[in-house]
Amino acid sequence: MNLLDIQPAVQQIADAIAAVLKIEVEIADHNLMRVAGTGKTKAGVLHKMEGDLVYQSAIRTGRTIVIENPGFHEVCTHCSYYQNCSETGEICAPIRMGDRVIGVIGLLAFNEKQRKRLFSNKEDNEQFLYKMAGLIASKLKEYELMVELKGHSEKLYKMMNMVDQGILMLDCNGEIKQLNAKAMKLLGCVKGAEELPEETLEKLSGLVHTANEDKHRITLKIKESYKDFLVYGQDFVVSKSNPEKMVVIQDIQDIQQTAAFTDKESRKAFDSVIGESAQIKELKEYAYKVSKSSSTVFLQGESGTGKEVFARAIHQASDRNKEPFITVNCGAIPENLLESELFGYESGAFTGAVKGGKKGKFELANKGTIFLDEIGEMPALLQVKLLRVLQQREIERVGGNRLIPVDVRIIAATNRNVHRMVNKGEFREDLFYRLNVIPILLPPLRSRKEDIIALTDYFIQLFNQQFHSNVKGVGDDLRAILQDYQWPGNARELKNFIEYILNFVSEGIITMENAGDYVKKKLSLQAMAIPAEVPLKQFASFSIEQMEKELIKSALDHVKKKGEKVDEASKLLGIGRATLFRKIKYYEL
Repeated sequence: MNLLDIQPAVQQIADAIAAVLKIEVEIADHNLMRVAGTGKTKAGVLHKMEGDLVYQSAIRTGRTIVIENPGFHEVCTHCSYYQNCSETGEICAPIRMGDRVIGVIGLLAFNEKQRKRLFSNKEDNEQFLYKMAGLIASKLKEYELMVELKGHSEKLYKMMNMVDQGILMLDCNGEIKQLNAKAMKLLGCVKGAEELPEETLEKLSGLVHTANEDKHRITLKIKESYKDFLVYGQDFVVSKSNPEKMVVIQDIQDIQQTAAFTDKESRKAFDSVIGESAQIKELKEYAYKVSKSSSTVFLQGESGTGKEVFARAIHQASDRNKEPFITVNCGAIPENLLESELFGYESGAFTGAVKGGKKGKFELANKGTIFLDEIGEMPALLQVKLLRVLQQREIERVGGNRLIPVDVRIIAATNRNVHRMVNKGEFREDLFYRLNVIPILLPPLRSRKEDIIALTDYFIQLFNQQFHSNVKGVGDDLRAILQDYQWPGNARELKNFIEYILNFVSEGIITMENAGDYVKKKLSLQAMAIPAEVPLKQFASFSIEQMEKELIKSALDHVKKKGEKVDEASKLLGIGRATLFRKIKYYEL
């Protein structure tokens, strides 16, 4: 800001001083631009002053300068009017704003009468000049504040117009002082509130008395029809003597449409769960409802049934979808590293610890979701720590002594029979109940045969893109075989099978005629002693656990007969090596 910004006001002050003191007045900014002047100096207003050493000295030193012998004073030595000055006397003072000198004000005498008036009351004139300098500075400060206030007002109005909600500003009497573009659109006016019918204005005026955040419904006449709105108020204090009420107004029909759109978008998260069976459709609807809370979810089901797919869909459909989704496989991380992976560690907690420490998965998932896969493999000591996190919502780093609050939704998953583990003392009962707030049991693929073809078509499209192939689908003969096969590895095994086949068939329809040898080789190996056409009645019982035990035993017998390592059985079953050995131990095979 510069004195030139308030030039008319400065000129008025100069005129007033000159009229009172009968002495000429001159005011310049810090660049020696003449801002105001009277008498002989008035003609030079808004022109640069050249070579005024007195003003330069006052601005540079910040001190008042008195010149009783113009043209012969020491500061006049280098002036072009040295010993030939038209002035008969001068007093000038710096104009300060805080620590800055923003200009100079001078009282000038050009004849003996003015000189006498100037120096007969020199001290009083100096004091008066000091006060006038302060007045000018305050005027500039006032102008700055007004410009700043105007800027804030413009920003506020722009922000109001960016909001997709109607906003009205009401004074304490209920008069509409301002309304944004959305409010004008909702209320059907173009210029402002003055266009609104009296009935509508009366209802809007009454909103000044609504309680803060108290939402209620009102009906307003908009042009020739009536519409329903949801409104709520918020106190907006401009000053104690001038309080205002900010009222937010929303079209109820818009709210309903937005809610329907949001619901539709959220449901898209479950498009990643492939299936047309009644079981899957019911599970997707159930999981969608679950996604709207922050309650802990416990996913149970065999390997390959899509537990992580469901976990991700729940996260994506939730209000946490903009925050991290962190996955931890509790069975794949060595026991001695799992604690630091989950909870992080402080600097120097152990040999090899990173300087400065490291955040754990729970901290990284803050505000989002953490997916604890294979939770049944978690060691007993960590089960205690996890229980504390679930109860207190806070963690403690390895080697640390401070509690760190975390806001994390937990989704746990396992393919083990947790009830049996609890009975055997292998899994804490209190932790199980904390995890099992919302249980979701995912059915195996063999119990929902209509989903086999849906998944087959999906995987074909997936690998068509990866392999740049053009397979259209599977023939009826292969379709029947796929639906009769038991798929012990569930959707994961089916995916591996489709990838295998598309390495040999790159276009058209996959049938037993063009891919029979590959199909028989793959499925006969993975079916082990149980080919696809063997009916379920050949199993000892319909117990899923008993069937799984018999399948694993058959796989182990198969690899032993061929002289292969036990590890090979995991490939036949479509499960991981660690999972295989855990199940061998579990079933005591």
